[in-house]
This record gives sequence, structure tokens and C-alpha cells, in this order.
Amino acid sequence: MNRLRSGVNRAVLVCAGLPLTAAGIALGFPEVVGRDQVPSWWPLAASGTVWVDRAALAHWRDHDWWAPAVLAGLAAALLLCLGWCLHQARSGRVSTLPLDRAGLTLDGAALAQAVARQTRTVPGVTQARVRLAGRSRRLRVRLHLVLAPDASPAAVLAHIGTHTLPEARKAIAPRHLDAEVRLRVRRRPRRRVS
Repeated sequence: MNRLRSGVNRAVLVCAGLPLTAAGIALGFPEVVGRDQVPSWWPLAASGTVWVDRAALAHWRDHDWWAPAVLAGLAAALLLCLGWCLHQARSGRVSTLPLDRAGLTLDGAALAQAVARQTRTVPGVTQARVRLAGRSRRLRVRLHLVLAPDASPAAVLAHIGTHTLPEARKAIAPRHLDAEVRLRVRRRPRRRVS
């Protein structure tokens, strides 16, 4: 999950969760909040009463638009929540890619493993983790590399840009392939003096 998506998720959860939690506490436990701690416009029910009594409910049911409007609002809220949950559940990983020839597909995990294997052969790379994500027409490969302490990051990036990525692009042509490379240098082990 990228940082923007994660930030949006957190902001939506905070913006929806805090007011709903505060309203639930204030409505469910009015003695906890106290009448002097809420604004004057905040609706509070007297103790021992209900929010909507039978007479008020019967009054609303007399209107022809009331029941369809409530049901449509609840259905829209449910569909929005389900759509958001399905969007979050999508991992963004590409499972299979149909090739130009009929009936042939390329496994996304196999392509990621091949790119990782080839990246590990680059001088100076000690570990490589590769993830293929995106849509079927525009793919994104994320390479997380751990470099040896004496490795040159510029040389590693040049090798990946001239050898590894062109071969991956050739394998998935005519699709577009973007690359994101993250480098980390492995620290030298500390020597102990006894």
C-alpha cells in the first residue's frame, strides 16, 4: 500500500471515527458527558425517554417519501462502505498477464522472481525483493535492494536500467513498465576488541 493511500485511509477513519464515537457516547450515555459539557444545539433526551417515540415515528411514516428515502440512504451508505472495503482489500498485485498470443498468460509472481534473480546477479547487490503491481496495461515494478557496503549505487542503478528493466519490458511488451528502486546499504559488522 502506498503512502498516499495509507494517509487517505487514516484521514477518513479519523474524520469518520471521532465524531461518530463522540456522538455515540453522548447519545448512549448522557450522564457520562453531562448536559453542561455539550453545546446548546446538541440534542439530548431526558432520562427515561426515547429519541423517537411512537407518535413521531407514525408521523414520519405518514409521508410517502420517508421510507424510500431512508432505505436509499442506508443502501447508498452500505454500497460506499462495501466499495471502500473492496478497494482496500485489493492488494494491487498482478496475478497473471495475458500475452498477445491467444491462450498464453504470464504469471506475475514468476516475472517478479525472474527480475529478482537477475537483480541479485548485479555486482554489489546482496539482497533483492521485487513486487509487481499496477494495472494490466500499466505495470509498476518495485525493487527493494540491499547493497554491500562497498557497492556503488550509481553503478547498480545503471546496470538495472540498461540490463534488468529492458528485459522485463521486452517480456511484457506492449505494456508499459514503470520502476521504483529503493536502495539500502548493509552496514559493516562491528569488530569487537577483547
